[in-house]
Amino acid sequence: MVIPLTVGICRETAPGEKRVALVPDLVGAARTLGIDVLVESGAGTSARMPDRLYREAGAGVTTREELFARCDILVGVRPPVLPAGCRFRRGQVLIALLDPLSIPFQVRRWADEGLTTIGLDLAPTALVAADPRDAAASQDRLAGCEAALLAADHFGRPLAGTPGPGSPGVARACVIGSGAAARQAAETLRRLGAQVRVVDDAAGRQVPPFLLRDVDIVVAAVPFRSGGRSPVLVTVRAMAGMRPGSVVVDTAAGPDGGNVEGARPESTSTTGLGVTVIGAGRLPARFPRAASAAYARNVTAVLERIVRDGKLQVDPADPVLAGMVVTHGGLVLHRAVWQLILDQTALAGLP
Repeated sequence: MVIPLTVGICRETAPGEKRVALVPDLVGAARTLGIDVLVESGAGTSARMPDRLYREAGAGVTTREELFARCDILVGVRPPVLPAGCRFRRGQVLIALLDPLSIPFQVRRWADEGLTTIGLDLAPTALVAADPRDAAASQDRLAGCEAALLAADHFGRPLAGTPGPGSPGVARACVIGSGAAARQAAETLRRLGAQVRVVDDAAGRQVPPFLLRDVDIVVAAVPFRSGGRSPVLVTVRAMAGMRPGSVVVDTAAGPDGGNVEGARPESTSTTGLGVTVIGAGRLPARFPRAASAAYARNVTAVLERIVRDGKLQVDPADPVLAGMVVTHGGLVLHRAVWQLILDQTALAGLP
């Protein structure tokens, strides 16, 4: 008798994290691969997906201890915290947004424990085939759309202007960034009727004040770079040239800084010149149901890649998976992380 693989959906424990890695609607897609699905009790509650919906979709609901003990594959938005006295099993697979450069020695422990780890934030963007598995891009696109809508909501009048003599004209918007969030923010603002200018962030330099003169809306969307800080691109001096009633949204605002000088995480303030500044660095978590649905599609696409005929087949040589597999077979396969481990070990004088 062949025992089917089991995938476990972890309840998130990071402060403020409301997303869940698999939504009830996609439980069936996982089961068609020959995988049983277990969900930690309460995993979907913050995203308004109670345990009942998972049971109705064909998943089992269990405790964290049993989840870690029974599952061959563990899936989370962020790497899960193990219960006291619990260890990963050699050969288990962990799929999550890993940000491995920020946790190099945790990565080394995973390798030592024989854990295979796959980062959904590490999909090779140059490969079209990798796009369905690129959770970072899908979450960024959602953040860009929501940032544009947030700016439009706070702006207080239609972005396309209003008809009639003396009425305000079309809103002028500036989107700063070159990634998925910036592209989506620009597209959304255009659809709302604004005139949009996109400023590439490639050099990471501050935006010259003249570029924001008489601008109504700014969306700064340059994400935190692993191992560093998000660059400050919009200064108080630059915002001084914006019109009263203008709105600035910082999608990178967090405890370690952001793109806009003076923006505070998860808060809204108004400058002395009447510019509204919104620190919105956790936009996907603000809309957990939609963000979870997008993330779950990425998870399902990865499962389709690593499960064949009901069997686990992780191939680090697969061009799509090559950059996503961080540890496998007791080794750290992510070159940048391994080099960071070597450098920090040498610096500390450790073996």
